Amino acid sequence: MDTTTGMILGKAYGTVEQEIDTKNSSVEFSEYMNFTLKAADVTASVMTVKVEAICSLDSSCKQDSAPWGIPRPITVGGSIDGTWTRSWTGNQKNKSFLLGYALTVTIGGSSGTTEWGEGGEPARGQYVVRCDNEVSKYAGCIVPAFTPTFVVSDKYKEARQYIGMVQASMATHPGWEGHGKPLHREADDAAAKKNRDVICDSTFKPSSSTPPPVQCDEWPFAKSKESGRSLGVTSGAVCQQYSVVAQTIDGKQYLSLTWPGLNQGKMPPADAKCARASMPKVQNEGVGGDLGRKTTEWRLIEGDAYWVDAGNN
Repeated sequence: MDTTTGMILGKAYGTVEQEIDTKNSSVEFSEYMNFTLKAADVTASVMTVKVEAICSLDSSCKQDSAPWGIPRPITVGGSIDGTWTRSWTGNQKNKSFLLGYALTVTIGGSSGTTEWGEGGEPARGQYVVRCDNEVSKYAGCIVPAFTPTFVVSDKYKEARQYIGMVQASMATHPGWEGHGKPLHREADDAAAKKNRDVICDSTFKPSSSTPPPVQCDEWPFAKSKESGRSLGVTSGAVCQQYSVVAQTIDGKQYLSLTWPGLNQGKMPPADAKCARASMPKVQNEGVGGDLGRKTTEWRLIEGDAYWVDAGNN
């Protein structure tokens, strides 16, 4: 419509495709946009579209010249596309950019504009890009609306089975997508140590049947906001209890996960807020190392969410 007079000029139907491409080791990111005109009842001979985008209202985001800086003619069935290149100009901590867009359609001598992103609706954060230099020696950018999934490797079979068992048996199903809520990164090493010290306190007794060296394996992770201590647990004695044990059959050693006897002969309690296991060091530290590398790859900072896939899906 003509935004001055309110007169309806016509109806047009189109689709907008947007793809934001970030790099976890670069402060430069790009965005591709395509507009396709599907149908229109406009009888005017000339219809043009123009898209203007804003990365930041200050100088913290540098943006190249807009590919759609001038109105471009379009007809039904046609499309227009272009790419913006942007970069974070800062180098301290992190900065989030809520990208904004304004699409202007001109018919004859009259124009109408629709906006989204920074100047319109938040759209659940899908137009936010965050750049930081907090995670590794390289600064980089990500789209925080995306929640990644940490897949526990089959290489650590018993640790994977343990996490999957806890996710399925705890009523809150921590970290299990489609059943519970995601975990959130605890970036404070001191807080993570306190979490571990509470869950793996003096009441933890390594099983003599667990292949040494043995460690106390906490779930949810100590480096997550969902650690039992964060939920009010004061001793790991109230957690679900598990143990990885070894047995030799025909001269070959096999590992298996056990739990009933450790939970007073019952299945692990569903209302427990935590779990711990007598776990071989290689498995406990192997999973932790994989998580640390993914934390860097995904540029997870304090409070960022992620799912954990332990084979339950």
